[in-house]
Amino acid sequence: MGWRMMKKWMSEWGLWKILFFALLAVNLVFAGILFYWMTRPIEDTESLDRLNQNKDMVSIPFSSNKEDLNRVINHYIEEEVADSPIDYDVLLTDNLELYGTLRAFGKDVQLKVLFEPYTTNNGNILLRHRSIQIGEMSLPATFVLNYINEKYKVPEWVTINPAKKTIYLSLREMDLKSGITVEAKKFDLRNDDIQMNLLVPVE
Repeated sequence: MGWRMMKKWMSEWGLWKILFFALLAVNLVFAGILFYWMTRPIEDTESLDRLNQNKDMVSIPFSSNKEDLNRVINHYIEEEVADSPIDYDVLLTDNLELYGTLRAFGKDVQLKVLFEPYTTNNGNILLRHRSIQIGEMSLPATFVLNYINEKYKVPEWVTINPAKKTIYLSLREMDLKSGITVEAKKFDLRNDDIQMNLLVPVE
């Protein structure tokens, strides 16, 4: 075999050898990927770990508006404080408005109290007194709130502080049913932007 023939043969053999090993490498990579996908766990471990860390309570966000929330609030009042000695209603406008009656000077007088709501860091709501309308009379806010605190039946999670002229709504202590509670994230009445979380126990 001449030198030229030998060189040509070696050159062709080298090319085939390169192609052979390239094809072998491709097959090995494909086999490795296939093996990984066949043996990987089906569960999303990271998501499961997060779920296990928050297994006591699941937070479900939802939004509402004043119209729907008005219906819910007054239905709750009818159901939970139906035996209140004094009837009262709550209306959400740009403020939270409380309507009821007040016994003064031997007669019942129509009462309207306006509050501005603020959300707290722990998901509750603080109502700050803005104004009071009592017929033609003028009475101090501390007197009116103290009267409401003593005469009106309010839920246990509502705390009236006449001295500070505030009402504190402990939403997290309001047990809806089956241990479900609620927390406020945003309570912007002027823009009708109400955002809350429903807390559902999963123990």
